[in-house]
Parts: sequence; structure tokens; C-alpha cells
Amino acid sequence: MAAPDSFIVDNTNDDWKALQYVRAWCELSSSIDIATGHFEIGAFLALDGEWQKVDKIRLLIGGETSRSTADAVAAALDTSIKVERQSGDAFLTGIDAVVDGIRSGKVEIRVYKPRKFHAKAYITHARNPVVGAEALVGSSNFTRPGLTQNVELNVRHSRYRDRRAAGLVRGPLGAGDPGESRTARRP
Repeated sequence: MAAPDSFIVDNTNDDWKALQYVRAWCELSSSIDIATGHFEIGAFLALDGEWQKVDKIRLLIGGETSRSTADAVAAALDTSIKVERQSGDAFLTGIDAVVDGIRSGKVEIRVYKPRKFHAKAYITHARNPVVGAEALVGSSNFTRPGLTQNVELNVRHSRYRDRRAAGLVRGPLGAGDPGESRTARRP
């Protein structure tokens, strides 16, 4: 019997959370497009060892934080990271790989500013064109809690093939989107 074209991932099953779904697709995907209202570095840290298998990850995130606030937070984080590294904080395991991924272009982050951006979608593009693309669309932000703890409602849409999946990324995730590209900086 064929698998259903859609199923629900809601984080209530300890063995099947959004994290496991994204982790499994990291193994199969050449690229993943993620739209999220909120982003936390903890999502990449939860996927450490898996996200690195993907050739390209594009994130489109909400941009409700002003540039001056973002710069102040970045400066504070840089100082905090130095202090935490000296104390051996396990949370920071994997941070360097994320920063390197952003700097190299493997991870591209754009901030959507024209209006409030509240979308949550994970569009995976399989290495094998026979598999095609799949989308997990719902309420999970690209944050550690959104992938592991919060009760969410996400539906997998399956059986897209490259032609149909291309239409999913023509909007804000596609070329020429109004998002502002961000790169990692260190003082």
C-alpha cells in the first residue's frame, strides 16, 4: 500500500517530532528552504551533524527587530560566547559550524521586512529527482522548541515533483525576494 501524500507532525510523539523529520530529510536533500517567523540558533545546534549534509539551506525569517537592536544583540552574543567558551558551556558545541556555514554561503539567511512574516514551512529538495520535493507546513518555527517541545500542527505535503515544487519557492523564498541578506560578523 502506498504511503499517504500527507501526514501530521505535531511534536506530541517522543519518537517523531519535527526535529526528526527535518533530520531525516537532511540525509536526502540537496537543499532545504525554510520560512519561519522566528529563528533561533538552537535549531541548527539540535540538527548538528545532519544539517551539514545538505548542500544549501535558505532561511527566510521575520524581521521585527530593528537593525540597531540586532547589532546590539549580536555584540552582546559575541561577548557572551567568549565568556561561555571559557567556562566550557556545552550549548556552544556546533556554533562555529553554523557561523562557518553562513560565511561560506552554505546557509543563506534573509530577513523579510515589508510586512509581518509569520510563515512556517520546510521545503526539501531531494538529491534524487525521482523523489522530488516535499513540504512540511504548519506552526513550527525554526527554533529548538518549535522542532522539539511545543505542541505544533504541521502537515507534510508529499508527491511534489520538481516542476510543482518550484512554484512553492517563487514567493518570498524565490529569487528576487524582498528579504535582506544577513551574514555573520565578528568584532
